[in-house]
Amino acid sequence: MALLPQQQITQSGLIPAYTAALLAGNVLQNTGIQYFHVKNEGASSVTATVVPVITTVLDPGLGELVKENAVLTLAAGEAGFLGPFETKAFNSPEGQITLTYTSVTDVTVAALYI
Repeated sequence: MALLPQQQITQSGLIPAYTAALLAGNVLQNTGIQYFHVKNEGASSVTATVVPVITTVLDPGLGELVKENAVLTLAAGEAGFLGPFETKAFNSPEGQITLTYTSVTDVTVAALYI
């Protein structure tokens, strides 16, 4: 897994640089404002997923709360955004999140923030 570079969108704009999706996943240092732009230029659909590290919380007033996976399914030729991600729910002890894919053929990703 490789750490994705974070690219800031500013008033001047941004032409993002994309990285190939990796079978083992792409890793991002997460502060809660980052999100992914995933492009599927392949011939079949692909699902990108970020799994939370904390999946359940017991709240005295609300009971058990469940944090679901963040999932983005893209048909062939589609692109989409996924995120941002709450740090307490999604970050590893190193402050990172991992984006995994059902297929990486012709899939690219950029890590963006404002």
